[in-house]
Amino acid sequence: MGAYTGRDVVVNFAIADENAVPSGLTYKRLGMMRGKGMKASWDTVDTTADQSPSFTKTNLVTFKSAEFSGDGVTYTDAVFNQKELKAHVISPGAATANQPKVWFQIIYPDGSKYEGPFIVTEWSDDSPYSDAATWSISAMSNGAVNFTA
Repeated sequence: MGAYTGRDVVVNFAIADENAVPSGLTYKRLGMMRGKGMKASWDTVDTTADQSPSFTKTNLVTFKSAEFSGDGVTYTDAVFNQKELKAHVISPGAATANQPKVWFQIIYPDGSKYEGPFIVTEWSDDSPYSDAATWSISAMSNGAVNFTA
């Protein structure tokens, strides 16, 4: 397939808690995005001891975390679903125990994707005097986030 641009990456969301069954979710596209970032990282523990090979540190991984970030141009059109996600993040309802929980799918042009439950940790609006109004979002994993190649 080769190279691609970030605008070809699709971000979908479903408002649900971490116990939801992914195949039963109704995802909506988060539209008019510019930046889309996904990061997976592992915590480690040091297992180095007095007989470690060649005096070299050794480690084991303990827990994985995934972080999603994104931003876009603010549009009020319902088709872009920005207001729905923002409303849930700012004032989460009973469906997610009043927590800003969502499922994200980040789908790449080659068909690979991340999918899993997240807690939105930040929503930001920027409304400069003489430029486009924009928004940004940050979220951290809240359960198993899977990558399908």
